[in-house]
Amino acid sequence: MMKKLLMVCAVFMAGTAMMKAQFTSIGIIGDATPTAWASDTDLTTTDGVIYTIENFTLTTGTVKFRKDNAWAVDWGGTTWPSGTGVQGGSNIPSQPGLYNITFNLTTLAYNFEAAGNFATVTANVGGTVASFFTLDGVTYNSNNVVVANDATATFSVNGAAWGGAGFPTGTATAGGAAIAVPANSYNVTFNATTGAYSFNYVIISITGSGVGGWGTDTNMTTTDGVNYSVNSVTFAPDGEGNSEMKFRLNNDWGTTWGAAEYPSGTATIVTDGGNMAIPAGTYSVTFNRVTGAFVFAAPTAGVAGFTAATVVAYPNPSNSAWTFAAGNALISNVMIVDLSGKVVLNHNANGSQAVVDASALAAGVYFAKVTAGDDATTIKVVKN
Repeated sequence: MMKKLLMVCAVFMAGTAMMKAQFTSIGIIGDATPTAWASDTDLTTTDGVIYTIENFTLTTGTVKFRKDNAWAVDWGGTTWPSGTGVQGGSNIPSQPGLYNITFNLTTLAYNFEAAGNFATVTANVGGTVASFFTLDGVTYNSNNVVVANDATATFSVNGAAWGGAGFPTGTATAGGAAIAVPANSYNVTFNATTGAYSFNYVIISITGSGVGGWGTDTNMTTTDGVNYSVNSVTFAPDGEGNSEMKFRLNNDWGTTWGAAEYPSGTATIVTDGGNMAIPAGTYSVTFNRVTGAFVFAAPTAGVAGFTAATVVAYPNPSNSAWTFAAGNALISNVMIVDLSGKVVLNHNANGSQAVVDASALAAGVYFAKVTAGDDATTIKVVKN
């Protein structure tokens, strides 16, 4: 009798183990995961239907769910933090943070629930509420906060308003004054322990098969958050003979720009496809985030010490004219561009100073591209 009982138990345990072993493997993969696109992190299940993983760290990027660690069957989606997976669908746009993740293999419903007992931080910028994410409960971030017009901003920590006087950086305090924020797009950080905050221009980068591989970014520089540039970028064909690229926002696939033109044109926001074919060579690249205008040109040799920090315009704001001074550099041209990217004035010069008549311009904000020799820099000017 005992032998029969032991045999029944053994058969039952073996059958249970076999059932568990037959459950489909479901994993999460993507550039937002710790292993990027190299490998899956498997979710666990007790019934072969509901798959979960807890306290999982995601960074900025995208993810997908996969069956059996292979691309034969995968699920994407367009909504965050929850939605319904679509076989072979788009990558799911994720937000950085610590999450408890659930995937239902029957309904394909997925959910990313914030983990950790952290404070809730938001910012009210000109009446629009921006949500923040955190990995540690101390440093909070909100990317691509769009300020359409000059506005004021306050932070909220668990519903309590915090403000400060400085811009683009400062220290917020509970009940402090609203922060004056100029129109632009920002990546905003807030420290929930110290109250320190910063408004930083969004990142624009170049990525592609011709510049180190897709997902490898060459960040561009900016002095105004609109016009971005990078000098001496070398393009070379990959192993398949392709030399392609896109511009992208915040080193992420959520927003990318592409175009068919070369060496100049207007790039538009694209998703899959829309890659820009660039001949092998070394270039100086400029890109206007607002208009999409771009130019590929020969790399500039540069003028020592000629940067936005060394170029001044006065008076600024001005009612009638700006005087541009560039220290020891010899200014050859000043181009005035409006917020749409349109050139409204083009002034040739030949000296360390240049006076540009602005009397015919409408009141507003403009950008002055000041050229000295083979180098150029851009500063913001205001017409009253």
